[in-house]
Amino acid sequence: MLFLLGTANRMGSLRLQCSKQYCNLYDLTTSEDTFTYQYIPQHVEVLCIENTVMEHIDHAILEGVPSSIQVLIITNAFALRWISVPWAVKQLMITTTNLRRMDIEANNSLSYLAVTVCDLVKVPDSIKHARGLEWLHITSCKLLGLNIASLCDNVRLGVLSLRRNKIRYVVNTSTRHCGLYDALASVTLSENLLTTVSMELFNVLVRMDGLYLHNNRIRTLAGQLIHGALAVLRMDGNKLSSVDLCGWTVPSLVSLMLDRNNLTAVPLCVNHFTNISLLSMRSNRLSNFTIESVAGMSSLRELDLSCNTLKTVMLSTAHFPADLEMLNIDYNNLEALDLSFVPVRSLEVYVSYNLISSFDACGASRNVSKLLMYDNFIICAWHTSSVRERARCNKTDGSVRRLRNGEFCYG
Repeated sequence: MLFLLGTANRMGSLRLQCSKQYCNLYDLTTSEDTFTYQYIPQHVEVLCIENTVMEHIDHAILEGVPSSIQVLIITNAFALRWISVPWAVKQLMITTTNLRRMDIEANNSLSYLAVTVCDLVKVPDSIKHARGLEWLHITSCKLLGLNIASLCDNVRLGVLSLRRNKIRYVVNTSTRHCGLYDALASVTLSENLLTTVSMELFNVLVRMDGLYLHNNRIRTLAGQLIHGALAVLRMDGNKLSSVDLCGWTVPSLVSLMLDRNNLTAVPLCVNHFTNISLLSMRSNRLSNFTIESVAGMSSLRELDLSCNTLKTVMLSTAHFPADLEMLNIDYNNLEALDLSFVPVRSLEVYVSYNLISSFDACGASRNVSKLLMYDNFIICAWHTSSVRERARCNKTDGSVRRLRNGEFCYG
């Protein structure tokens, strides 16, 4: 069903266009134009206000939105700089504006707030009035920093995402226990301008199971993270040259991503992290590696060391992560590979795009269930144990195809 209303307007054509699930209101100019709300069908739950030319959307504009509307979207409002949010708005999405100020009425009903492409330089002070807020996303705006204290009274906030801003610092100036501490489960600060992060700031967020700090400019991780719930930590795409995990206590951590940094060695004390199942250090500056450096990681299943500068890898040792299932060392500088002793039940090894000219396939451990060794001076591969019996390794003419710094490593 399509419902269309048109009327002459000083600034253009005011239009209300409705379908079965949503309505679009175009070219809203003044509070007088809100008479169109009366034509919104009762079954519609989503209202999108588009191309408004107002600099300030005040209470008079939004308080008349029908109570049946569950999601309010304001988009492509390039003149918009200030919005006043009445108490009845439940879910609000604001995208592609020049928004600089947001006033949220006390005892607000907001549960979801997403602001994308705007001029906000800080989390609005009035966010404290949205005590029922569960999701807060501010993306591609101009936030300069995060003070955790500004969210102290948001006792139901479970997801905080401040991606792609200009955040240079994270602090917490609160001098009291915040209700936020017992609610926040996911924190995303990726694609910002952070250079130093005090990890101890996150210790108070006792329910946080995901911390996403990737694609910043982080050179230093200060303080010790002591956290019982954290399961996923992303620090890939930064400028870390070393990581010291000594003194950290994160018993629930299962995924640690350190790709695309400047690391020359595995993190100090990572061997003590017995619950991590995925450790990824792709695209760093590792030149030598021994499996013994992660042998204490008894739950480790996937280890990715691809796209480094590895010249030597020592794998044939009894000190081996007991549950390791996959090892990726593609795109390195290995000249030799020894898989004669692999003390796990089944291991997949990926070692293409190296310089390997020395490899004893017949002497390789039967526990190597899968081997992909393409684009080396010796090409050797098997996908299953049965295929391995018929597999043959072939020497090449030396023209190893290299895609160094290519899409695979840095895409």
